[in-house]
Amino acid sequence: MRRTTKAALTLAATVAAMMAVAMGPASATTYPPPSFSLGCPTADGETLDGTVCVLPPGVTTAPNSYSATIAVGRRGNIGPTVTFALAAGSLPPGLTLSAQSTGNGTITGNPTKTGTFNFTIKATDGQTHTMAAQITITTQGPPDQLVCNLAANGAVLENGICVLPDAIDGLPYTGHLLTSHQAGGTLSIISGALPPGLTLPATFTGSGDTISGTPPVSATNVTDDFTVQGTGDLGQPLYQTYQIFVAPDEPLAVGLPASGPTLTPGTVGQAYAQDFFISGGGNPYTWSVAAGQLPPGLTLENSSAGPRDADNQLAGTPTTAGTFTFTMKVTDYDGQQATQQFTLTIQA
Repeated sequence: MRRTTKAALTLAATVAAMMAVAMGPASATTYPPPSFSLGCPTADGETLDGTVCVLPPGVTTAPNSYSATIAVGRRGNIGPTVTFALAAGSLPPGLTLSAQSTGNGTITGNPTKTGTFNFTIKATDGQTHTMAAQITITTQGPPDQLVCNLAANGAVLENGICVLPDAIDGLPYTGHLLTSHQAGGTLSIISGALPPGLTLPATFTGSGDTISGTPPVSATNVTDDFTVQGTGDLGQPLYQTYQIFVAPDEPLAVGLPASGPTLTPGTVGQAYAQDFFISGGGNPYTWSVAAGQLPPGLTLENSSAGPRDADNQLAGTPTTAGTFTFTMKVTDYDGQQATQQFTLTIQA
């Protein structure tokens, strides 16, 4: 067995001390070094196509709330906030990229236009990283088409023709040619013509195209039919024939029947019908009871005039004898109103 002497131990200690002095103190090293990166998390619906992160698709048809995550990978002690911006390209209209985040970035909003959109996201936190991304926006449900109904644009479909609200001579007019997708498109008149003084833009954004202008007095009591053709937000064909009547500028009033404000009597148990009439104003009209009570068994209905003169007929089978007084109110599309009191006796 080899013996280590005290002198040898002293020499070894001296050499180690001299080496430590020569090398100097060890420098402090942070491990791991701080860094971050942008990722494409396939678990959230993203797919990586080469170097492009293909984000989940969106739709324009409601409900169309969109949300996608821009994953931030963190390593070490990086700053608390990452700033996001677009370095190139553009997001689909209606979507926005979060400006800052202490976690991941997000793209949210309601897409309004279809297509495939390529863009590059830049993230900064001392360091700067970029990631190429792509979002495709499509539609779902039925194809884009022109809408014609009272609730949407005050229009009524009659024999395939969309009858728009009346224009009033000498007054500004607005008629809406709405689309179901409400995401823009093009329209042009291919036959017929608008009433004089009115125009239709060739392109539109949002809910639909708008006919506007002021028809002259010379166009009074004239009905104009015209057919439009164009494309919707996905290039789908749009086609519809419309009609506009130019009415004279006269105040709205309730017209009295031949019997005056005292209506023709009815009889309990026998069918009864009485139309109400108007003058002035502009279609479409809506009738209602403003005061009083209708005879039991009678209600307001649409007459042969249809929904453009809604609830203008008092009809049904009376069930109770007596004399009933009530006030009818009519409202036109521009909001004008007129009232008239009537009396109806139901005989036993």
